[in-house]
Amino acid sequence: MSTSSTATHADSSLAGTVYAKVNDYRGSIGRKPIERLSALDRMAQNHSEFMLANRGKFSLGGNKNVSHYGFEERALYAQRAMNMQNVAENVVWSGRGDIGQMLSAWKSSPGHDFNMRGEWNATGVGVAVDKDGSVFATQIFATKNTSLMTMRERLTQY
Repeated sequence: MSTSSTATHADSSLAGTVYAKVNDYRGSIGRKPIERLSALDRMAQNHSEFMLANRGKFSLGGNKNVSHYGFEERALYAQRAMNMQNVAENVVWSGRGDIGQMLSAWKSSPGHDFNMRGEWNATGVGVAVDKDGSVFATQIFATKNTSLMTMRERLTQY
């Protein structure tokens, strides 16, 4: 899977709004914007849809609507198939569908805030909306591997 497909969504979709607001926040603290990649968008979208389909079945920090379930697989896939070095993710749910409130929740959480402030250069955003207006969002943060020799190349040279 190629990571060259950049999702330059300066759009008004919920995912585009999350992407823009996180980059605005990064800019306000002196960080560079993160490039949005369609391959990471698909992973984030799939996870948001998974959370929606399984809503009420989790117990992350007392919230029964969000989970990082499967993150290890997403991270490994991003590393191996998309040539990413480091991967992290933020998840959030809002019963009101308020993106501002969702980002405030990330900012007030040390781990989520750390991810938004990180030295990433790639991201993907996925949002799923339930029929009652509840919003499930996932943002994946990653660092593209800029090594001259990828792990695959190192392993196949012997």
